Amino acid sequence: MRILHVSHQQLKYLGARNYLFPVRINNGFIRNNHEVYWFSDRDVARCSNMFGSRKMGVKASNRKLLEVCRNFQPDVIALSSADIIQAETLAEARKLLPNVAIFQYYIDPLFYESNLRNAGSKADVVDWSFVTTAGPILSRIAGAHSRVAFIPNPVDPSIDTHRCHERSDQPYDVFFAGHLDKRLDPDDLRGRAPDLIHERLPKVHCAFYGHGQHRSLFGAEFMRALGEAKIGLNFSQRVPGTKPGPGGELYLYSSDRVGLYQGNGLLVFSTCAANLAELYGQDTIIEVEGADDFIDKLRFYVENDAERQRIARNGYEMGHREFNERLVSQYMVESTLGMAHSHRYAWPTTTYSK
Repeated sequence: MRILHVSHQQLKYLGARNYLFPVRINNGFIRNNHEVYWFSDRDVARCSNMFGSRKMGVKASNRKLLEVCRNFQPDVIALSSADIIQAETLAEARKLLPNVAIFQYYIDPLFYESNLRNAGSKADVVDWSFVTTAGPILSRIAGAHSRVAFIPNPVDPSIDTHRCHERSDQPYDVFFAGHLDKRLDPDDLRGRAPDLIHERLPKVHCAFYGHGQHRSLFGAEFMRALGEAKIGLNFSQRVPGTKPGPGGELYLYSSDRVGLYQGNGLLVFSTCAANLAELYGQDTIIEVEGADDFIDKLRFYVENDAERQRIARNGYEMGHREFNERLVSQYMVESTLGMAHSHRYAWPTTTYSK
């Protein structure tokens, strides 16, 4: 079928972000034998005025999307955090294409109220929404006639080409790349990890990027650095008061770095608050609760490399087999079209409505 994929292609970064979530989903659509037209709403907006302004190009981007609908006549429209595209435009697209199915996938955390509003802003004009958070909180972004479900962060074998679980010669024990939000919970391990390791495990070799005073890293340089480490810290940031567990804003949530780590064979460290071991299995990921537990487990896996490799291999194999880009994209299409699932998906498929 024909799929119109509406998401930011990050063209302004000139190849430095070609491992992000929408790239993986677009690859999944194509590898599942769909004809795909990728419409980058933000880039079209910038290119539609002489100032290169995204804000000034909103109307033009919406108008051009409708022109693509006329020319391409998609069977499915898939949107990824398409904040340029307005609900009214999608309603107009339905008039042009009465049989079109529309879904959105949303990858930002729901513990920011603004993200909840954004995710729900198109709820009444899409058929389905898919979110990288799970549980009853999803009912808050359902529309009058639309449903909501969880999706995991996908692995992509064309992007995730390292096999860190097969090596023991990496120069770094620990890898992390990411920024610190000013709203970050002061007790969050995302912010505390570098100092904790420096103070308690000074012999552990760390590669930290974009964290505090460390420089940021993107593109091929980012992927090379990731491939030279053994353990990846998957500490997604959270704000004070964020609730864990089913019904909370953290349930099964992770940034897309979990797919990057799994897919490249790093041993994934995560926090218990996200319950990711429930999703991936106890023997594929290391969950930590607080600073002492984090340091104790990090020390153990740095000193016991064979065990680090064993669990990392489990995560690598699970990720490539059950959480790959083809299955995640297939699940969204099948659910939106009301098709019977062609695979026994390894993640929760519970759906939520108003």
